[in-house]
Amino acid sequence: MAIRTIRSDVAALRALVNDKPAVAFDWAYWMCPLDTEAEWFGPFASLVSLWRSRQGEEGSLPRRKDFLAEEFHEWMGRIFIAKLEHDPFDLRFTLWGTTLSEWWRVDYTGQKLGAESSDPGAWGIERQYFAEMARQPFIGLASGSLSEYGRGHIKVAGLDLPLSDGARLDQVLSAHVRLGPEEDLNRVFRDCPKTAFRPR
Repeated sequence: MAIRTIRSDVAALRALVNDKPAVAFDWAYWMCPLDTEAEWFGPFASLVSLWRSRQGEEGSLPRRKDFLAEEFHEWMGRIFIAKLEHDPFDLRFTLWGTTLSEWWRVDYTGQKLGAESSDPGAWGIERQYFAEMARQPFIGLASGSLSEYGRGHIKVAGLDLPLSDGARLDQVLSAHVRLGPEEDLNRVFRDCPKTAFRPR
């Protein structure tokens, strides 16, 4: 039986009462159309260009096997790859970069979303965000601090790119950058046509 927390209840309520994105802890989640111009993704522009170059006919999603590891050289250490699990829906990290391990102070490789946080049960909003990506694919943006890991002084932004098994979205490739204290998604991605994610 899942135990609800005050923090997760507040996050869910916040999503219902204003026009800001759903928040898990102090993380915010945004959705961008798949055809959004790569240059609008600021520090992630080159990664979006690479991802887009591997899309199939009629814009079908790239597959993980469409990429070579060396193509991610500038992102090495700052990416994760997660496989989507169903019944119940969850994410399991198949790769968790070394820089991410330094920032989070945990290696999530082989583990499920939030398993090593101070409140693993409170990651419902992030699960819903990825479930929505599986239902209706989009390029995702997320930002927040690592306070749930005792690292509140570290603030990051992530780009989430959907990958397909040829039939449906089955994995997510995510890259991260560290933000300065005054930076947030609205400053870093000013021109990006993003929509705040809110749970259904």
